[in-house]
Amino acid sequence: MGVGFGGNPVFNRASPSSHDRCVAAIVTAYLRPEARVLDIGGTADGFKSHAVLPRGCEVVVANPEAGVEADYRFVSDIPRTVPGFDLAMLFGVIMYLERGPLVSLMRDVRQRLRGHGTLLIAEPDPEGVVGRVEVAAKTVYAAIRSLWDPTKFTFHTRGETMQMLREAGFVVIRDRTELTPNRMGVFPPPMPPYFMVAGSI
Repeated sequence: MGVGFGGNPVFNRASPSSHDRCVAAIVTAYLRPEARVLDIGGTADGFKSHAVLPRGCEVVVANPEAGVEADYRFVSDIPRTVPGFDLAMLFGVIMYLERGPLVSLMRDVRQRLRGHGTLLIAEPDPEGVVGRVEVAAKTVYAAIRSLWDPTKFTFHTRGETMQMLREAGFVVIRDRTELTPNRMGVFPPPMPPYFMVAGSI
């Protein structure tokens, strides 16, 4: 996935999974006993370590980066015989995917959810002054770190992300930005601000 994917602290300190308050709110909103969670692009030190989970819950991490203690490299590596998930998360990941592959990933995730499962997406908001600065900073950072093979970023707005969820077959789509650090009163406010959207089946 390239520079920063899988927990690079330069990019992820503003992620909801980095703050206990946000993680607790997500657990309360979406998890019940025996729930199964798929953390795409997560690490063993992220949501999985911050969450106080209801009884019998399991967190499965899919991440191609080395050293993050992932259970699988990619979602496509998860056998179809594995039980479905109640919550899937893409936090700080979709900027590494162009539109076509991203919609395909969303469809694959939807097929692996069970019941009224939810895909929760949190991403640095590319709109506004801070967002535009963030876009420029990430592009420069990637070029410096990978001079011969720069990471390609594709920044998706909140509206574009919600539209892609519709295309992927999600039925109920909601803005859940109130679950991000800046909206939950984390101080000092981490930058860049994230947006969060949820697609349910």
